[in-house]
Amino acid sequence: MNNLELEVWLRMYEEQVRHARHHETLRTQSTNVIIVLSAAALAFFSSENISTGQHSMLMIVLIVANIYGVVMSMKHYERNRLHLEVAARYRSLLSRHSGIQGKTLNEERKIGRQKHRSRFAIVGKVRAHWLWYGLHVAIAAIFLILLFDST
Repeated sequence: MNNLELEVWLRMYEEQVRHARHHETLRTQSTNVIIVLSAAALAFFSSENISTGQHSMLMIVLIVANIYGVVMSMKHYERNRLHLEVAARYRSLLSRHSGIQGKTLNEERKIGRQKHRSRFAIVGKVRAHWLWYGLHVAIAAIFLILLFDST
């Protein structure tokens, strides 16, 4: 494979990684919006200027918003994984054709991952996407409890 061909594959790899990061950014931003709205609603609930009907309706809206947050987070995770899977294929191709001093990208990546796993053996097993989902589920559960507690 010549340098031009390697450059084309490298650009394709970079584009896939960029798309994966974009989905992580979208997931973060959308989660932040839902959390801010939820926090503002919790502050509003402590106000005595709200009727029981308004209280219940707002809680239902926020429960739905957080369920939507879980689904949206799942979708962005799925898209992120798609782009990273494609990028991994491109990286493997680049690795096979661009060794430096007898070392390949994938070999060095494997060594780095092994060191990381040994250093973070316990927390490394926790999948970040489950934490994102759990955040929305926990907030929705809080509003569900408040909804039944207020009726």
